[in-house]
This record gives sequence, C-alpha cells and structure tokens, in this order.
Amino acid sequence: MKKAYIFLLFLCVSYLNLSAQANCSEAYSNIVYALSHADSALEANNVTHAKHFAERSKEAFERVQVSLQNCDCEGVDDLVYDAINYLAKSKTAEKLDDAYYYANKGKLLAESTIEKLDVCTSSLTNVDESIIEDTPATNSEVNELSSIEDEQNQLEQQQLELKRKQAELEEKIAKKKQEELDLKKEGLILKMELTVSDNVKTFNSALQACDCSVKTLKASIEKEKLKSKSIDDIKITVIDVIKELTSDYMKQLAECDNNEEND
Repeated sequence: MKKAYIFLLFLCVSYLNLSAQANCSEAYSNIVYALSHADSALEANNVTHAKHFAERSKEAFERVQVSLQNCDCEGVDDLVYDAINYLAKSKTAEKLDDAYYYANKGKLLAESTIEKLDVCTSSLTNVDESIIEDTPATNSEVNELSSIEDEQNQLEQQQLELKRKQAELEEKIAKKKQEELDLKKEGLILKMELTVSDNVKTFNSALQACDCSVKTLKASIEKEKLKSKSIDDIKITVIDVIKELTSDYMKQLAECDNNEEND
C-alpha cells in the first residue's frame, strides 16, 4: 500500500508539473517574438527602423504579460514589466544610439525571461526510488495508477509536441530574418552596381573630353560572390573596386599630361 501511495504522489507531482508547462507555453511563444524583434532593432541601420522593431518587441512583451496570468513563474512579471518600460522609451529616441540602448535592454530582459520560463517548466522534483517498498498493490489501486500513468503519458506527449512547435517557430523566425537580410543584400548590391557603372561612365566621358582616352576604363562587381558576404564586407569590397577604378583614371590623366609636356 505504501508503495502505491508514493507512486501515486510521484504521478500527481508530474501531472502538476506538466500542466504548469502547458500554461506557460503561450508566454514562451510570445517571448521568442519579443527577443527576435529586439534583435532586429539592434541590427537596424537607422533610428526609424530601430524604433519600429523596438515597438514590436514591446507589443510582444505585452502579450507575454497577459499570458502570464495563467503561468505561475516567480520573477517573470518584474522582468516583463521592466522590458515594457524600457522599450516604450525608445519611441521618443532621436538618436540611433538611444534606440539601440533601449532595444538592448529589451533583448537582455527577454533572454532572462526565457531562462526563468525554462526553469519553471523543467522537472520540479524526482522521487527517490529507495523509499518505495516492494509491497503489492490491490487490483483497484493498480487500475487507478494505470489510469493516472496513461494521463501522464498523454501530458508528456503534449509537452513534446509543444517543444516541437516552439522549435518550428524559432526556425520560422530565423528563416524570415535570413530572407530579410538577403533582400537587404540584394538591394545594396544593385545600388553598388549602379554606382560603379556610373563612375565608369563618368571617368570615360571625362577622359574622352580631355582627349586622354588611351584605353577604356572598366570595372564590375561579382554579384554572386557578394551575396555570401556580410553587409559591411559588401560595402568594403565595392569601395575597393571604386578605389581601383579611380586610381586607373588618375594614372591615365597623369600619362596624358606627360605626353602633352613632351610634345
């Protein structure tokens, strides 16, 4: 009998633990969005975009605040409250650094919130099997324990499904961010390609006007290779191309001056 009651206690604790995990699932999903938007704010290259993503992060935190009503997790409320206050201040930021500051506060608080939720949804206790005696249970006790064990298995399956959905959500967010980055790269590469092309035309026109067009200047960028580079590396690469083009232009002008002096 003692063994049966101890095992029953173990199953009840597991049941309560898994129920708490289910109640916190909505808060967990929303905090992932809050963290993602805070990251996007920190990656923005102008204050308008930074403030936009900071506001979206704040809205996600507000959804977390609502969902916490069904999630008993000590300490999370204060983190979420602080994050909302910091991110709200970014709305009035006039400088990019100020917007970065509030967005970074939001990111750090989002990470702390996720850590707290992880602790709250982890296993709360284990039963020491050494205290369980080998006392046989009655048929009714066995049936009751079997029913509870079946329910526990169902809850465990629900927990696994929740984790799978959370993983899918994080994957979708990462994929969306990568798509946004790819589009940003493509736009930058196109702009840089036009810049290089305009410089080539301008330099060649100037050389022709000065009767110095010994050879036609050429320059281009390798778009496919640039796609695999970071935003900063793309800019550096194209700047190097323009520098080399400018150097060739100056050399040709110098040669033209020398030829005129010799004449």
